[in-house]
Amino acid sequence: MGASVSRAGGAWRQAGVVAVAGLATGVLTQLGQGVLPEGWSQAANAISPWLLVAFLVGSTMPSMPRAAAAGIGTLALALVGYVAMILLRYGYGMSTGSLVFWGLGAVVGGPVFGAAGRAWRAGSQRQRAAALGLLVAVAVAEGIYNAVVLEHPAVGAGFVVAGLLVPLVLGRSREDRTWAYVAAIPALGLGALGYLAFTWLYGLSAGI
Repeated sequence: MGASVSRAGGAWRQAGVVAVAGLATGVLTQLGQGVLPEGWSQAANAISPWLLVAFLVGSTMPSMPRAAAAGIGTLALALVGYVAMILLRYGYGMSTGSLVFWGLGAVVGGPVFGAAGRAWRAGSQRQRAAALGLLVAVAVAEGIYNAVVLEHPAVGAGFVVAGLLVPLVLGRSREDRTWAYVAAIPALGLGALGYLAFTWLYGLSAGI
């Protein structure tokens, strides 16, 4: 009886972490778009900070399946929080295309980065390096996108620097940090493909 109560309590705590982190991410993102100066407001309209939150939430979960599910839940609730703030502040919601686009982002990116967070906290050194390499790659890819496509070089440089700092901040040892940078190289290729798919889906969903 005591064990089942403890498990139930743990499940509720995990759900609470997902709910609070997800909703707060959506709310702060929407508020940030109105507070940050022109150009830098793109930092509050970026996918890599949301994926970082999914990563950190996933790192608190007790297993890979729960971490993956937590990643999806976190990003889905971030979308809910974002839409709720738009409704409260402006009285209208998001377009169907935008909802489909960001919903797909939650379904695809959520489990990957949620599981990566779990691997970073409880995996082998190779798994930790791969997880950190993913974070580096997605931030650098977003930085290149901002600098080249959106023509905001300062914002792009900010994302690149933030990505390169990830292993220094989250790595536990010199080996972790070194191998994270190594892992970021192939991950950056995947990240570039991901951003191409991301922008293609954005254009496709805009017509819905």
